Amino acid sequence: MSQLRSLVTGAAGFVGSHLCERLLAEGHTVTGIDGFIDSYDPAVKHSNLATFADHPQFTLVSAHLTELDLGPLVAGADYVFHIAARAGVRGGWGDIFDAYQLDNVTSTQRLLEAFRLSPGARQLILASTSSIYGRDPPLPTPESTGANPQSYYAITKLVCEKLAEAYLHHFAVPVTTLRFYTLYGPRQRPDMAFHIFMRALLRDEEITVFGDGSQTREVTFVHDAVDAILLSLGEDRIGRTFNIGGGTYQDLNAYLAELEAVTGRTFRRRSAPIIEGDQLHSRADVTLARDVLGYSPRWSLRDGLQAECDWLQTVYAGPDH
Repeated sequence: MSQLRSLVTGAAGFVGSHLCERLLAEGHTVTGIDGFIDSYDPAVKHSNLATFADHPQFTLVSAHLTELDLGPLVAGADYVFHIAARAGVRGGWGDIFDAYQLDNVTSTQRLLEAFRLSPGARQLILASTSSIYGRDPPLPTPESTGANPQSYYAITKLVCEKLAEAYLHHFAVPVTTLRFYTLYGPRQRPDMAFHIFMRALLRDEEITVFGDGSQTREVTFVHDAVDAILLSLGEDRIGRTFNIGGGTYQDLNAYLAELEAVTGRTFRRRSAPIIEGDQLHSRADVTLARDVLGYSPRWSLRDGLQAECDWLQTVYAGPDH
């Protein structure tokens, strides 16, 4: 049996780096692409690669997807995992839309076009987001729920999904879409909530709580997300969309209490109004992922938060942090 070849976009990011690590451990030859965009410090992203950058079966291509000739890269892969994105619902409004358009929509279209012109890869896994369901969807939310995105991120990710559907319909590009619910764990982006909150606890800094803390989230540990990605491989998954949640659902105040329990420290808080575009509630209906993919999250919230805390303590241990 020949060795499987995988192409991972966003390879130096939070989810992408964990996916690359897992694929290498399972014997894949992995080509990672990362444009090291300005969403956060490129040095942090390079540190995400530390455990596998020198692996003999790993190659890193440092370039934006729109700058590359993607045809040979796609043609040389069995599986393509499109994880790269400009994420976050709090990126502001106005001219920043151009960056979301380029990094999400244009990049995805280029990758789909490469599939169309360079057939050979078995499947494209498209990472999407529960944010497309909007501010206050019915809970738990099945995949059939109508989209109502309220941020540049969610809007552009929905466009990516629609592009994938069109390329599947017109050109049989083999796409499977995964809608992830709030991911957390080691290597989490610095702009994400658990990272922000834990960093504040470790540094004894004040945090801002938007609203009264009653907004709810389903959260998903990154290793469970990687499990779901690998379970989504297969011809019978092509053309389908799956919610991927972690099985933990509670309000912000409860999560803050868990973080205090894990770190043994107490928050100093101030309040601010809810941000436009942010979700009030999210909870995944993962029936389809369970029944079709055999997906079942394995990580408890306490174990996941402890793993992230252990990682952050190494990141912020030095005198310069």
